[in-house]
Amino acid sequence: MMAAIHMTRHEALLYLQQFVLPTATISTDTRQVKVGDIFMAYAVGHSKALRDGRPYIARALEMGAACVLYQENDDCSQSHTWEVDLDDERCIAIENLAEHAGWIAAEWYGGPSQTLKLVGVTGTNGKTSVTQWLAQTLSKRAAVIGTLGVGFVDQLHEVGYTTPDAPRLQTELFQLKQQGADYVALEVSSHALDQGRVNGTYFDSAVFTNLSQDHLDYHGTMARYGATKAKLFKEFNAKNIVINIEDSFGRSLFMNLVEQISKIIWLYALQPAAFNHLEGLKDRFKSVYLQEYCFTKNAYQCKVVIDGSVYPCSIPVLGEFNLANALAVIATLMTQGMSASEALRRIEHVSPVKGRMEIIKGVKADAPMMVVDYAHTPDALQKILETLRPIASIRGGQIYCVFGCGGDRDREKRPLMGHIARNGAEHVFITSDNPRSEDPLLIMQMIVAGIQHKTNSKDSDSPVELIADRAAAIMSAVRQAKPQDIVLVAGKGHETTQEIKGKRFDFSDQAHLRLVSGGAA
Repeated sequence: MMAAIHMTRHEALLYLQQFVLPTATISTDTRQVKVGDIFMAYAVGHSKALRDGRPYIARALEMGAACVLYQENDDCSQSHTWEVDLDDERCIAIENLAEHAGWIAAEWYGGPSQTLKLVGVTGTNGKTSVTQWLAQTLSKRAAVIGTLGVGFVDQLHEVGYTTPDAPRLQTELFQLKQQGADYVALEVSSHALDQGRVNGTYFDSAVFTNLSQDHLDYHGTMARYGATKAKLFKEFNAKNIVINIEDSFGRSLFMNLVEQISKIIWLYALQPAAFNHLEGLKDRFKSVYLQEYCFTKNAYQCKVVIDGSVYPCSIPVLGEFNLANALAVIATLMTQGMSASEALRRIEHVSPVKGRMEIIKGVKADAPMMVVDYAHTPDALQKILETLRPIASIRGGQIYCVFGCGGDRDREKRPLMGHIARNGAEHVFITSDNPRSEDPLLIMQMIVAGIQHKTNSKDSDSPVELIADRAAAIMSAVRQAKPQDIVLVAGKGHETTQEIKGKRFDFSDQAHLRLVSGGAA
């Protein structure tokens, strides 16, 4: 069925401004639609990641939506049940609405990202830590949007996505502005960039952390994955750019951007060697790196080199990858005109991020050191195991690693993570993560495939156990571990539910660790 009304995005915006109350909210979720609101319905993604709001048009109309903007059926040879509702005069067709939704929503709300200072952070790992620490250090009214939720750092509410859909993102930015936010640190996922969720958004700064294998079930290849991440730096004209030059993709991204833009780029790295062979481009970048550093009881004692000057600093994080994340924050603070001494003073007072190298304290005196981390990619798991290895050596103990892989996601990483866990830990417990629609046992068997060919002298006394029940796996690891050992529970981090066969069940790694070690959940 053909729609009664077709409009361009500009025409649709003028129509909304003329016929819809300015207090109306734009949404893609009928559960949030109130009388007089605007509902957007379009399809984004593909395969199992496909999301299509058009079957809910009738429900939005029933809920009292003042207007429905929707994307027409691209396949005229096939009709859909939702098309029968389009003769309602409130329905307006917008060609390629998925691309225009962010722009329309941003204009409707008065362009909130143009008056807020928005910092977008993308990369495989580190987005959450960097954005949380930015929100802690940029200002007293800095907010965050990301995996842990939306809001000021001590008042977050969940949204269910790393980066919300386009209308929800603009709604959240508008509401944060109304609440007095001056900065917003935004996690920008590859899915968000591919699906146009950040379209219509203006970035003061764009930060790249790293690129390693993840989401190949969606992007297909690492080349496409990287190209999608690069969109944040090539298509959104951020005023400031911060890049991890130690990452191979980050280096190629910098070299590519140097040819396209004239602005100064901030580069960061743990090692000064990362800047080798960039001498000819020294007028195109400023640098942040470590001259030296060592980990003491609770922090890294560092000599930080910022734009050529050396400063002493104590950075209270655990793990070199988190130390790199801290450098990303320092570089971003510098883009805001902050002095080096002030930026370092603020980074010295950052607080740990939930589910990111989070140490869980047991009540019993003989409890092992227990760590929860979101590491759900091969690169992240390897880095956290490498971080814990010297700590285990100092304690005179061994590492017990409990982890699984999510269902309906990148299958190629499963054997890789099995191999990494087996090489990095003395004891491995393969368990269920979020199996979703898949059989947990089949996922576990794919993980095991990556360790079957490992040959190491410690194989005989270092078992690999398969325990599908995640709570039982955690309990087994903690009870087997000695006080000097370390128990790492990886993969879910901050998450408080487990998704099985389309349902979410309450589950917290932290709570189960506390219970099994003699404390209260």
